[in-house]
Amino acid sequence: MFDGLYDFLVEAPHAGSARASAADAFLKSALDEIDSGVVVFGADFNAEFINRAFYRMWALPSLSGRDSYSLADIIEHGRRTGLYLTEPASLEEYVQQRKGRLRLTDGRILRFECKRLSGGRRMMTFTDISDFIHTADQLRDLATTDHLTNVPNRRQFLQALEREFAFAQHNDRSLSVLMIDADNFRAINERHGHAGGDEVLRALAMRTRAVIRQTDLIGRLGGEEFAVALKDTAMPAALEIADRLRRDVAAAPFDVTGGRINVTISVGVATRRPRDDNAAELLRLADAALYSAKADGRNCVVSDPDR
Repeated sequence: MFDGLYDFLVEAPHAGSARASAADAFLKSALDEIDSGVVVFGADFNAEFINRAFYRMWALPSLSGRDSYSLADIIEHGRRTGLYLTEPASLEEYVQQRKGRLRLTDGRILRFECKRLSGGRRMMTFTDISDFIHTADQLRDLATTDHLTNVPNRRQFLQALEREFAFAQHNDRSLSVLMIDADNFRAINERHGHAGGDEVLRALAMRTRAVIRQTDLIGRLGGEEFAVALKDTAMPAALEIADRLRRDVAAAPFDVTGGRINVTISVGVATRRPRDDNAAELLRLADAALYSAKADGRNCVVSDPDR
């Protein structure tokens, strides 16, 4: 957007004085009508021009008894008013970066660019990209989060598990996986309807979060099946966590619209072995253990049968 403006500002001072004056007046008028904040600084870093959008964007007071603001004045204004989420360390930080982003305490995100003009001048532009970033964040959440339980979906969990497996393998660290399945979930849906089943899944996700650590990973793999990756956790501790979750779920009925539902879970547990070379194998072992837990009568915890 500003490339043509940049070229014009570079060439304008070399034009005849009348033409340069007319160009200057035209540019100031035009720049006052755009939504992006624009400041043109002289070689001494005093502002030669500040457009209306910049005054609004930064809540910059109108000048009183002064010719212009300096870049230092503007930074100090942001610091004094608590505008920055992370304030710049110095004038040079702005100028040397040439482009970057500023996060403001009110939630706005500004993209800024700094370009050199003739005579040692600089033009800085500030564009509010908050809506774009927030929309991108929402789209990313939609693509990676299970909308029902608000935990990572299958794809996101598997990608995270791959990263954790690679880290554990490279650093010879423990990594365990829990495969969790709500017992007799079809009967829950038939008796309480799909709305009641959905409430059970949401509550199960919440109870699982309450048992595991914040650094552990949880995901909904589909249907009534969840998975948890326990970082730096060997089999004995993983079995203890799995059984604690099983007992917590069975101990208190789930409150849903229209009543309370007694729920139990089956859990399969697997731990990374030296010979395992991928996360899919670890997940397969946990799934095989879950199958055994179901076959053993449900409401139990079983470790992988290949150990």
